[in-house]
Amino acid sequence: MKTATRTENLSGIVTALEEAHASIREKTGAPRATILVTRKTGRTMGHFTHAKIWKAGEEQFHEIMVSANYFERGARAVLGTLLHETAHSLDLQAGIQGVTGDGYHNKKFKATAEALGLTISQAQGIGWSVTEISDECANRWADELALIENALALMADSEAGQAGKKGRNKNLKVAECRCGEKIRLSASVLEKCKPICQNCGTRFIARA
Repeated sequence: MKTATRTENLSGIVTALEEAHASIREKTGAPRATILVTRKTGRTMGHFTHAKIWKAGEEQFHEIMVSANYFERGARAVLGTLLHETAHSLDLQAGIQGVTGDGYHNKKFKATAEALGLTISQAQGIGWSVTEISDECANRWADELALIENALALMADSEAGQAGKKGRNKNLKVAECRCGEKIRLSASVLEKCKPICQNCGTRFIARA
């Protein structure tokens, strides 16, 4: 039962990432890719395959992997990973070598990623790869961020529901917008991501 629940929980975030990526593709012209979520070990938050390793009928697709090990960092970090990997796909599509054979992200990649609104900084060994989402970037991709935010909140709520007689995880807050819609998420995610209701345009505020 625990494994089945985990799989079901991951299916929700996979769907959200697929929808978010489809929206990003529509706005940027990025190539299609199969979205994979895995609990990959190590420090890898995501990857993009240059080869088209997935096939549906006669059409073949690249792969974008997002590691579930980093979901606790919140929706902004997950969106940052998705946009980061999309930048790799845009470089490939344009014939730009943004990464060298040893995985070093150069300034060509930095330029592509920053054109998507990401904040990119340098780290030893991997180059211009460290990815952050500014408030401006979050506003630019507000719809995509909301998809991921809601999926992570539902997953956390569902996993908390499996804790047995202890009931819900009391660290999750119920936040409400002006029109009365409610979401449940952690206080840290609420503070960092500042979700906005797409119906009334107001922020979700934690109830007392």
